[in-house]
Amino acid sequence: MSIVLIRPSTTAGSKINTARSFHSTVKYLYCPKCKELRLKAWYERRNRCSRCYRDATAISVPNSWLTYVTYGLYVIAPALAAVYLTTDVRPYIWLSLGGVIIMIVVSFVDVSRGAAYAKKRIKVTDGDLQGFRKRGWR
Repeated sequence: MSIVLIRPSTTAGSKINTARSFHSTVKYLYCPKCKELRLKAWYERRNRCSRCYRDATAISVPNSWLTYVTYGLYVIAPALAAVYLTTDVRPYIWLSLGGVIIMIVVSFVDVSRGAAYAKKRIKVTDGDLQGFRKRGWR
């Protein structure tokens, strides 16, 4: 008995979407009506404002070295905790806790850097300036 795998045929114009494990860019959504800039979640498919549900502009922000440091700490911190559980040597749990704290700080700095990059990419009109100034943007 043999197993035959049938692949779906792709016709012209159709595209098969596959998930990647590490995305090369992070996306922010900017709503021109609400004047809101927010991080787009990985599971969101449409570029919609979460407040008014209108179309929003997607701004791609490339990853920096901070993103890859965070990815590394996602792996190292639980590994150190696992080593602590198997060996019962106390410095491993302290290193793991320190890695989690560093990971939180680095993630916050990386998201802040991405938001600043996205703010620079927004095309500002004269009517938008007052709305931005009320929110504390320069």
